Amino acid sequence: MIARPMVPITDQFATDDLGLADRSRFWLAALEATGQGVAIADANHPDLILTYVNSAFKKLTGYNAAEALGKSCRFLQGSDRAQPGIATLRQAIQDGKSCEVVLRNYRKDGSLFWNQLAIAPITDNQGKVSHYVALQRDITAFKEQERAIQRQGIYDDHSGLPKRQLFLDRLNQALAWSQFSGVPSALLLVDLGNPTHLDGSPVLSPEAEENLEVIANRLQAYVRPHETLAHLSHHQFGLILLDPDVQLRAEERAHGIQTLIGDRLEGFEGGVHIGIVPCTTDTPATVLLQAAEAAALTARSQQQSHLSLEASTVTAVPEQQPRDRDWQQAIDAGELTLALQPQMGLRNRQLRGFEVQLRWQHPERGILLASQLLEYLEESRQRELVGRWLLDQAGQLLSQWRSSSQFTGLFSLSLLPQQWQSPTFINDLRSLLETYQLPPEQLELDLPAQSLTESATESWDWVYAVRDLGIGVSLADFGSRSIGLYDLRSLPLTTLKLERRFVRGLPDDGNDRAIVRGVVAMSQALKVRIVARGVDTVDQAKFLARAECDAMQGLAYSAPLTIEEALQVARSPQAPAW
Repeated sequence: MIARPMVPITDQFATDDLGLADRSRFWLAALEATGQGVAIADANHPDLILTYVNSAFKKLTGYNAAEALGKSCRFLQGSDRAQPGIATLRQAIQDGKSCEVVLRNYRKDGSLFWNQLAIAPITDNQGKVSHYVALQRDITAFKEQERAIQRQGIYDDHSGLPKRQLFLDRLNQALAWSQFSGVPSALLLVDLGNPTHLDGSPVLSPEAEENLEVIANRLQAYVRPHETLAHLSHHQFGLILLDPDVQLRAEERAHGIQTLIGDRLEGFEGGVHIGIVPCTTDTPATVLLQAAEAAALTARSQQQSHLSLEASTVTAVPEQQPRDRDWQQAIDAGELTLALQPQMGLRNRQLRGFEVQLRWQHPERGILLASQLLEYLEESRQRELVGRWLLDQAGQLLSQWRSSSQFTGLFSLSLLPQQWQSPTFINDLRSLLETYQLPPEQLELDLPAQSLTESATESWDWVYAVRDLGIGVSLADFGSRSIGLYDLRSLPLTTLKLERRFVRGLPDDGNDRAIVRGVVAMSQALKVRIVARGVDTVDQAKFLARAECDAMQGLAYSAPLTIEEALQVARSPQAPAW
């Protein structure tokens, strides 16, 4: 952005040896050489007609000089005049000031591009504005990435179905329509059972992931145009029905879904169970969804295919099965635990350290991984409490290991996405280092790709602050979200954790081989380490070693361990037999 008026060109040369003609020639060459579009408009003309455009302007817009010069600078907007940036631009010109705006502009062929436009006034010897210089930058790719990121926040990456928050919004709309039209509605919660995980990571096993894709496709083909289907979590789908005879239709749809997906449940434990809740307009959408989840759990415990609740019982269910539970009580009861998965350096075949993962011993559902725990924490007011507990437990454990076993390896912490957004986050880290006297280089924090894309500015600030403390920062599941290469170049990351989907096809899949080699080469150029996750076979590990990947974790080395098991590995680390 140009923050001040341009000063006279006589003040911008070190000596007065050059004449005016030479200076003008130098300035013209500089404008032509820049990669940004440059245009100069006559401020004395009522339409601010263009008097100069450089080569980059022509390339950006498709208009040559003969087609652009003498025209009002507004011609790139076409008829698209209802843009907030135009009013800002007009006011700056009226006040004779600089400004920067983003506008929708249109090329000669009619195609849209997003123009980050910065203007600044040029004054004559009397201080009067004689011209405006405008710098143009095409940020269309950034805008498209921004839209993709926004979509990722409300739609599931794989199925394209609405996620929980958007589903709740649609449920509120259905409630409003039912109240207006008198047509009743119902909510179905389809629970596939707990998904299996090969190595205890938050990512599904190949069988579960493949079947989940088939199930999502079948359900999308099954629902009718006026019905809403959503993918609420790895193992849950939601369906909203609107029908004059909704209770009968809900039962029919539940039977239909059981038949439709019953043969694709490998990778899920316990079979499919469905909770049915009639929607009453005086009951909040969140309560209805909680009631449907509780009904599905009850159906599972009673070994029923589905369970329908009466409207009069819906408001009572959330009190019996609270989703936003007392997490301090869960911590005191020992329900939250840590699992540690060893990481091995692929160059020296030695223990690099451990990835510290959160586990929850759910009172009804058994052991839940961090990804499943997030479903409960999403709506909780005590999210920061759980995050601080995870940080403190990991710090305390590392301190004990350093004292008792002289452990000098790395603790890589898979933090909760919300922790990076906490205003006390950096102070919590500083306190952790001081309390347990930890060398910061022994800690590395996983930054979820979701956090980087959903709140980029805040996350960037946190990354720099964490690195200032000497703690490493890794980008978790690199490749699962749209992260710009410019971001990777600019962020002071220490590690990229390769998304396991790129590992799964190794060494046979040519595309995966090319991607891994490309990512390794990029990481070497950026001077960051690469850790491959989900390395479950010896062949995968050997390929990654040949490709010069730095480290790995997965069944080819070790499954996640209890604290006691991990301590034995830390005391007597052994290279794998292969």
